[in-house]
Amino acid sequence: MSQSQIVDSWNMKKSRLLIVTDDANVGGTYRVSEQLVSGLTRFFDVQFACAFNSKNAASRIAIATAGVRMHDYKVSEGNLERSTFAFSEAEELLENADPEMLLLIEAAEIWSLLALKEAAKRRAIPYVTAINLLSADCLERFTQLREQAIEAMQGAHAIIFVSNASKLRFEALFPQIGGHRYAIANSCPDQFFLRAGDEVRRAVRKALAIGDHELVFSTAARVEPRKGQILCLEALERIRKSGGISGIRLLLAGGGGTGHVRELQKAIETKALSDHVIFLGPRDDIPKLLEASDVFVLTSRAEGMPLSIIEAMAKGCPVIATDVDGIPEQIDQSSGILVPSPSWSEAACVAAIADAMTFMQRNLEARLGMGKCARERAMRLFGEDRMIREYADVLFTAAPSGQDLERERKGSWHRRFSGPEKASAISSISDVLSDFRQTLTSMVNGKPGRLAGAEQYARWELKKGAVIDFSDPVQCWSHARSGWHQTEPDGVWSDGTVSVIKLKMRRRTKNLRITFDLTPFVPPGHRQKTDVVINGREVASWDFDVHARALRTVDVSMRREGRLAEIQLIHRAPTSPQAVGFGDDSREIAVFLHEIRLELDTHWISRVLGRFLR
Repeated sequence: MSQSQIVDSWNMKKSRLLIVTDDANVGGTYRVSEQLVSGLTRFFDVQFACAFNSKNAASRIAIATAGVRMHDYKVSEGNLERSTFAFSEAEELLENADPEMLLLIEAAEIWSLLALKEAAKRRAIPYVTAINLLSADCLERFTQLREQAIEAMQGAHAIIFVSNASKLRFEALFPQIGGHRYAIANSCPDQFFLRAGDEVRRAVRKALAIGDHELVFSTAARVEPRKGQILCLEALERIRKSGGISGIRLLLAGGGGTGHVRELQKAIETKALSDHVIFLGPRDDIPKLLEASDVFVLTSRAEGMPLSIIEAMAKGCPVIATDVDGIPEQIDQSSGILVPSPSWSEAACVAAIADAMTFMQRNLEARLGMGKCARERAMRLFGEDRMIREYADVLFTAAPSGQDLERERKGSWHRRFSGPEKASAISSISDVLSDFRQTLTSMVNGKPGRLAGAEQYARWELKKGAVIDFSDPVQCWSHARSGWHQTEPDGVWSDGTVSVIKLKMRRRTKNLRITFDLTPFVPPGHRQKTDVVINGREVASWDFDVHARALRTVDVSMRREGRLAEIQLIHRAPTSPQAVGFGDDSREIAVFLHEIRLELDTHWISRVLGRFLR
């Protein structure tokens, strides 16, 4: 009997589980997280942390409505520097959620959520990490983070992979990392297996100006080089040149960076495919698009176990896909066609894609048979309940309740409080006495009654004369929150219309003087304006008409807040360098922050207690 079945039988008290993902784009990794958040509430007291944004707003509302507590954790795979060095944010998340264990659903291979893992280790919170993608060249990137990433993986209670291929690759790349490793295939939400009627198929095709008898290939993936949409376009161009493109349409669904999207649109035009390819951009109606499709195509250069293939199979679509990573574990000869990986030969891959598309065009009976087999295979292998139970079984090995299942089942208080448990309790009393000095210190720091507060937060607390260097990733991400790009040699650029900084003083203070050393982005003929809001009060408004380094100082009364200053820089005219002819940088930037310098007047009680504790 599995541990999840034991819990079902004995109705154990649920352990507090915090699920965290760094997929901020509502891609496959985020959608796996959605399924786990919903399904694991059966076994655990679940909370969910992700970066709140407009893309996942509807999902977050649904999750919160179901009673799951949400946390806005502004970390994403798009900014690994923040994910690695934002220790203060990681500590705040764990402080607020107070979990007994973590499940980390990772979008950035081995580089995800490194600061959070470090914070969890310091608090002795077990974490299980789920790696959704592991490319063959992962160690060649971010070499400066390699040691930290390896330590984080060594500290994991267990590592989950979405395919056996990824698990085997990990074992080859990291033979020095032991511990528990599992392969758990992704799954498809139950609603994907529901088939809509022909009315939906006809309505979608009509809206897209596609005829009832045209053959529709579709692909749904983020627009980026790894997803290989260009290979599909090259295959379609090959079919066009051979004279066989009549009656074929290709639907391309997915969003991405401005540059990648522009390149894809340009390729459609230059390959003379505009009459046959419909670029849809990001869509939230993928199930309906699949109902209108005849064949699903995914020509990725690297993958984990893509949800898009499972979802297409659930809708009865045969699949054409590259033979990479976990994809061969998804489809077989009866449910689709595997083409060679482009890493072996890109030309051979493109030729095979074209041949597979032509086969689907010419063989209706085989295509329909593959679609039927694909649906049956998805129902058999990729049901949601199977994935939820397999994750639950792994998590129960990390949960406090999982360690004491048999003892709880017997229900003897004397058994539960004897031997090692009794010795541990006596040791805890000794720890409380020895932590008395820490308690006083934490009271000075504004956290009365918390024994470990002072040491955990000391490195991010600021004192008189402090200087924050925003070119240093550790210093930057100890204080920067949303609205900043990655650090550069001399500082960090703002990102978008609002940039947030949190400053935490070591002691209570009455007045605070903050000097900003910055350079505004002011192209010729433009002006830049930034309003400064601190703890909800507007304290300054800066106007810049030249692109030159400048100092700006604000004075803030801290009588109400005492120790915490939350700064919002509201940029009225952020500008893309690309839009004004400065290269191809499409970021919306306003100011480049070099340093922040602090002068403060501490509260007399804090000064007296500070001298006493020293």
